[in-house]
Amino acid sequence: MENTAPRALAKNLGRNIGSSRRAAGLTQQQLAERVQVDALTISRYETGNILPPLTMVAAIGQVLHLSITELLNESPTPPNRHHTRIAILLDGLTPEDRTWVEGVLKQLVKRCRSVPTAA
Repeated sequence: MENTAPRALAKNLGRNIGSSRRAAGLTQQQLAERVQVDALTISRYETGNILPPLTMVAAIGQVLHLSITELLNESPTPPNRHHTRIAILLDGLTPEDRTWVEGVLKQLVKRCRSVPTAA
């Protein structure tokens, strides 16, 4: 009798990688470049066709700002991980530029909160 645990783990991990990647606004190609594999490998991870080595799960988690535990979690990753998307956008900016973007974001949030919503 075949052990289905590795297949189930691969499927769950793949779903979590895919949903987290999409929530972060990254394509498979962009994620692949950041973890130094090809896009087909990322596709195979996301479909659960292959189970990535733990070192690769850690690398993917680092790019997506998730722990290995979060990627392996049975429950799906929430689709509204805006902080992850913002962190990825800020990645690579100088500290001065990040501070400037943070200031602009604070002003935008303040403006949005002051605008009355339609009932």
